[in-house]
Amino acid sequence: MDFRFHGEDFRFHLSHALFSSFDIDDGTRLLLKSIAQKVDLGTFGSVLDVGCGVGVIGACVGRHAPGARVTMQDRDALAVEIARLNCRENKLDRVSVDCRLAFHGLGGRSFDLVASNIPAKAGEPVLKAFFRHAAACLSPSGIAAVVIVAPLAALARDAISGLGCQVLHTEHSSAYSVFHFAAGSVPAETDASREDLAPYVRVNAPFSRGERTCVLETVHSLPDFDTLGHDIELALDVLRILPGDRSILFWNPGQGHLPAAAALGPALPDPAAPGLAATGPAAPPSVTIASRDCLECAITSRNLTRMGVPPASIHCLGSEAEIGGIVPPDSVDLLVAVPRPVPRVPWQADLAGSAMRVLKPGGRLLVVGTSTEIHRLLAHPGKLTLATGKKRQGFRAVLLKKAP
Repeated sequence: MDFRFHGEDFRFHLSHALFSSFDIDDGTRLLLKSIAQKVDLGTFGSVLDVGCGVGVIGACVGRHAPGARVTMQDRDALAVEIARLNCRENKLDRVSVDCRLAFHGLGGRSFDLVASNIPAKAGEPVLKAFFRHAAACLSPSGIAAVVIVAPLAALARDAISGLGCQVLHTEHSSAYSVFHFAAGSVPAETDASREDLAPYVRVNAPFSRGERTCVLETVHSLPDFDTLGHDIELALDVLRILPGDRSILFWNPGQGHLPAAAALGPALPDPAAPGLAATGPAAPPSVTIASRDCLECAITSRNLTRMGVPPASIHCLGSEAEIGGIVPPDSVDLLVAVPRPVPRVPWQADLAGSAMRVLKPGGRLLVVGTSTEIHRLLAHPGKLTLATGKKRQGFRAVLLKKAP
């Protein structure tokens, strides 16, 4: 779609699978208007766009800060790829777009401008941490410019004032509030403090597989943080009847319940492992995690590590698109997939093809989804054969097998 900022025309690709899929949202428009009116972009040498989505804020600001190096971050690999496409479309070359959680991987850098359309569903601890991190990574003369939904404006105002930041500008509409602020006396942070997942954690809850139990952390803004959905319950039922596997790949691990069940496995208790009342196998499986959402990879890795799975046995991919290209052929005993389809984009043939490539002879593919989605998968299974399956509450889980 076409968009005009500061007297120049831009063109942006959007996506059905991302926020504001048909138009540039009103919050982004309000934030950019405030930046155009109140900020001298020509003086900036560095810009950070946090939660960049398809890259509208970073691209618009980057065009009008010609001497600046622009860094964009988003936790969604699809958003990152579309943001890169939009940067090319708008001929921006001093830009890097990274699939990371907010403020991760900055390596101690500071920025003249930190900008963000702050996600409303992030959770209060995450939002408070956001303002602290934003202020701490500003250069001495830098400013942060953010927009947030109106119901969270008071939280934002209190967080900014509580940090001792200097408020430079505020602007409000019926739906959104904009804040520009300087760091004030906020101290610098280490990489470790910025990248601590603790603010994301919402619940610590026991999770059991038979007589074996562990404690899992679950995070804000992912499903199944307190109660498991029917799809995960169904996948767990099928996973329980499977023997232990040595190499497992999880596509969309969520909070980590399915990988935790595999790690618990059919084994004798090991009370010495941290975080466990009774634990999984003495030799944990090799676990590969693939998701376009890097928060899923982060919390799943954290939970498996707390269970005693060695970090060297846990491998994360940047997105599910990397399954077919990075995972070695004939290397996986079990692929567990919880697809989250992009509207009007078929996934079944791609999944079957990737499974055939990465599974060992005799390896298995466990897929759970709506009954309609699984019916479409079984209509074109490729060379995979159906071994078993279960249905519940409109969901279906099937186990497919690659020929020995």
